[in-house]
Amino acid sequence: MDAAESRENKASFAQAFDPRENAFAFLRLVLALLVIVGHSFPLGGFGSEPSLPALSGVRHSLGDFAVGMFFVLSGFLICRSASGSLSVGRFLWHRFLRIFPGFWVCLLVSAFVFAPIACAIEYGSLFDVFRSPTNSPQSYVIGNAAMFHARGFSLNSIMAVSSSHIGGLLGHNPLPWIINGSLWTLPIEILCYLAVAGLAALGVMRRARIVVPVIFVLWCGLYEFRHLNPEGFRHYFPHVGFPAFSTFCLYFFAGAVCFLYREKIPYSKALFIGSVGVAAVSLTVGVLGWLIPIALPYAFLCLGFKLPIRHFDAKGDFSYGAYIYGFPVQQGLALVGVHEAGVGLYLVCTLLITGVLAVLSYRWIEAPCLRWKNFDSRATFQPSRRPPQKTPITSTFLTAPYSDRNDGGTAAPIIL
Repeated sequence: MDAAESRENKASFAQAFDPRENAFAFLRLVLALLVIVGHSFPLGGFGSEPSLPALSGVRHSLGDFAVGMFFVLSGFLICRSASGSLSVGRFLWHRFLRIFPGFWVCLLVSAFVFAPIACAIEYGSLFDVFRSPTNSPQSYVIGNAAMFHARGFSLNSIMAVSSSHIGGLLGHNPLPWIINGSLWTLPIEILCYLAVAGLAALGVMRRARIVVPVIFVLWCGLYEFRHLNPEGFRHYFPHVGFPAFSTFCLYFFAGAVCFLYREKIPYSKALFIGSVGVAAVSLTVGVLGWLIPIALPYAFLCLGFKLPIRHFDAKGDFSYGAYIYGFPVQQGLALVGVHEAGVGLYLVCTLLITGVLAVLSYRWIEAPCLRWKNFDSRATFQPSRRPPQKTPITSTFLTAPYSDRNDGGTAAPIIL
């Protein structure tokens, strides 16, 4: 063993993680593409989403894995952001800019571009959909704009997109009526942000960080209960959507723990290989399943630290746009029959069109909005007492979409 390898084996996550030299941007886009690939099968009528055949009877789909790792990465970066010098208000402002502008524009595009075109294809009229007495495009946008809904005691009713339908469109698709099934995990991401903001406001991040691993252990307990006693879990937690909610929160807090205790978590090739092996055995054979919430986050973050793919988002981070537009694009392609040519052509067309929309979303919506991250209302609305400058002041903030690409503000939400 040479000296360099010896030092690496003694390294910690704190030493392995470089905020400006990592592969997180690349992994975000890969995860978004995995979600699209997984969705191609049910949306194109090619069968169920690919999954790993666990002998324990627990189904781990491609989308489940991708979204779970999204939450790991989000927990790591969001916790970093909340542990810095930002105020709680500024932290929430950054999270708002990262999620809501792109989300709102996606709702508008789905309702006022996609829906009329779909209506013309199905019923021969662009405008009949706007006269729908229920589930009109207008109600779709208004009902979903706030993302949370008080429509009963079901977790799914409160947190999921309030209506996935617009005017009964897509009724003949392999997966009928649903306009955008990828948006339902966004509220879970928002709740995780709010939880971190609350912990930061209470001083947990700096003075009582032990609270975060305690929360992680509690989510682990629910995870183990669900897999060891599925019937009992459904009896005590009958709410629709709670299994996914609990799993994604578990992975989010796994990432948070990895950041807060980064100086104590060892980084080594041996542990990485062992974690990959444990995860593979657990997902395929069904044993050692209780180690999944530890093994998967560890292995995934190690990849982000050391993969030699750096500055992947130098031209932009297109993962969020790919995530939120992939589903409606796939539904539109199925509507016009592209899926009948086979899964290969269907997937290629999906990736091409989604890629264009993701680039447009980033260039026209996400990046311009993120330039408002450091907006100061007090400086804007209060007269300045400073004397005028003779020369203009320039700032990299005015020309760069991010002041820090890995401060958590660019972490894509983990959605399915």
